[in-house]
Amino acid sequence: MHNDSDPRARRRGAHALLITIIFFIAVGLILWAIDAAIAARAEHRISQTVRSNAQLDQNPSVYVGGVPYTAALITGKVPEISVNVSDVEVADFGLLVAGTSVTDLKLSRSEVLSGSVDGAKAQLVARNVGFDAVAVGKQLGIDDLDLSNPYDISPAGTNASEVQLRGTPHGFHSPVTVQADLRLKGEDFYLTPTTVMDRGDNTASDADILAAFDWTLNTRTLPINAQASYVYFSGGTIRFEAQERNVTLRLEDLSPLRSTNNKVVVE
Repeated sequence: MHNDSDPRARRRGAHALLITIIFFIAVGLILWAIDAAIAARAEHRISQTVRSNAQLDQNPSVYVGGVPYTAALITGKVPEISVNVSDVEVADFGLLVAGTSVTDLKLSRSEVLSGSVDGAKAQLVARNVGFDAVAVGKQLGIDDLDLSNPYDISPAGTNASEVQLRGTPHGFHSPVTVQADLRLKGEDFYLTPTTVMDRGDNTASDADILAAFDWTLNTRTLPINAQASYVYFSGGTIRFEAQERNVTLRLEDLSPLRSTNNKVVVE
């Protein structure tokens, strides 16, 4: 015998399930929005504080890690805070890109909510500066310099310890292309050209072409607060990075640009 109530019961059950699913989705979206708002507030405060403290003429880009960010209210840890600035004028070097990344911060609940990190403990602080083609060209005296990854021509590319340079050095008739190694020896950086890839219509010897692209730099003169620990080419930029471990943060530690005498060095 057919029971007419079964289809109605199934429809009621399906309807109740749908309402439950919609409810949990709505709650999830509300919680996500609250989390995003708290994270954005923390990012804004850090950005404003860094700009004021470092006397920057632009708001740095700030990212606070952790999904959800408010999980730090329970764990007391924020996985990462990064502060980045582009096209900032630095004395002796011109326009650079720079950034600071802080890993594994221990924060109180009030610090998580406010974005105040002064005095917080961090496992690692990594500071980097990047020289694009214009900045490197300024150091070499080559106005039309171009930099590229010799092995990966995609826009993002991969980190490389070599770089391809193309430009017209002083006294040359047309652009030439060389490949060079990027190396650190102690506190000194060496961009050492190794191979002439294209000499154009120039009559200069290989030795003269390579010498035109040679660059040596004491990395303690860079605004990264220490000698560089790493150098690599990525995304059209030669990047230098210095690291400090087990740091008690001060506001100036979040500045993307720092000198070894603990002063902000923005021009």
